[in-house]
Amino acid sequence: MSEQPNTALEGRQPLPWYYRRNAIAFGVDMALFHTAISFIGATTVLPTFLAALTDSEIIVGLASGLSSAAWLLPQLLVAGLVARLPRKKPVVVRSVWLSRPVLLLMALVVWLVGAHNPALTLAVTLLGITIFFVGDACASVPWFDLVAKGLPLRRRGRVLGMGQVIGSVGGIGAGVVVRYILSPDSPWAFPTDYALLFAIAGGVFLVASLAIFFIHEPEDGAPASEAQSLRQVLASIPGILSGDRLFRRVVTVRVLVSFTGVASAFYVLYATRHLGFDMAAAGLFLSAQVAGSMAAGALMGLAQDRWGPLTHMRVVMLAGILPPALTLLAGPLQAVAPGSLSTLFLAIYFFLGIYGNSIGWPFFNWVLEHAPEDRRPLYVGLINTLTAMAMVAPAIGGWTVRAISYPAVFVLALAIGVTALALTTTIPDTRTKQGR
Repeated sequence: MSEQPNTALEGRQPLPWYYRRNAIAFGVDMALFHTAISFIGATTVLPTFLAALTDSEIIVGLASGLSSAAWLLPQLLVAGLVARLPRKKPVVVRSVWLSRPVLLLMALVVWLVGAHNPALTLAVTLLGITIFFVGDACASVPWFDLVAKGLPLRRRGRVLGMGQVIGSVGGIGAGVVVRYILSPDSPWAFPTDYALLFAIAGGVFLVASLAIFFIHEPEDGAPASEAQSLRQVLASIPGILSGDRLFRRVVTVRVLVSFTGVASAFYVLYATRHLGFDMAAAGLFLSAQVAGSMAAGALMGLAQDRWGPLTHMRVVMLAGILPPALTLLAGPLQAVAPGSLSTLFLAIYFFLGIYGNSIGWPFFNWVLEHAPEDRRPLYVGLINTLTAMAMVAPAIGGWTVRAISYPAVFVLALAIGVTALALTTTIPDTRTKQGR
């Protein structure tokens, strides 16, 4: 493994001239990304839209898994293609500008045909979401490498955390907008209301893409060479996994914790189909979720820079255990204190916000501190692609709901989360093991 920088010395060294420029550019990109994604929330807006097009929980679950698969599966191939490119920024720029405008086209189709052709609308939505997340996957691997090159190790947490906090403020505003647009008093009926949300998200994503142009990519001195073929990339996987047992442990925990997604699409459906919440509640839940995202940003700035990725990982996973645990209280609570259900679900979505907006970061940061410098993109792509095994989790959740019950899927998510948290005891702290 490559020699890691001494972070104590780093704290006394002057920051590079481009630090402020990169900090602003990364922060703006991240803040606007979080704001935009709130308008098409994968656990709030998107499931309610799909549920309006189909009565099948399995299809809703498959759709939720599709977005994860579209983001995760291409990353290993992308990692092989960009790992030996001397500059990563052009790949990021091209990827976002080819994929993000798709949301605007999707909004147009939903507006034109959503009312009289739900099957076509469902197909177009799934295709559009897939294209969007595939494009974001192509941007993500080189983007993380840009973060490692363009931000000092001890400054990454605060920069990205602040971007997430600001984006969460925008997301809270997005939740208010979503609640109004989807409310019975809204001037927009279905499907115009959802088409409007997709269009707003697409527009904010494009503004976020402008910030990427201002990121300065430092020269790393690596010689340019041909990109690896898919065969070469695949051939290197067994050697990495067998030769790097610490990375193998992290991958195991990351894949397992991703299976808590069995319940991700069903919190809002349980609330609206069984507990008496209306569709506009999705906006209220979204605001609570974004408040959790804001807390997640503050947590990242503190935990990543001060305590390191392992402690950050455990705190986030603990937050991920709480939503299914609290949801299991909803049924009994409805019988004795139905007025408290709103508060309960706000807490559920608050912790979902912490978990959903944080769970990837401690694993990414652990990999960035652990992986050899010349293989960072491959390590990031590998852990993400292997995490795509969890793409079947929402479909499993949909089957569980249909075959057993909603509470059963929350019990399953809780059991998976507790097991994954226990397994973090096998992961070493990158800061202490490197004497940092």
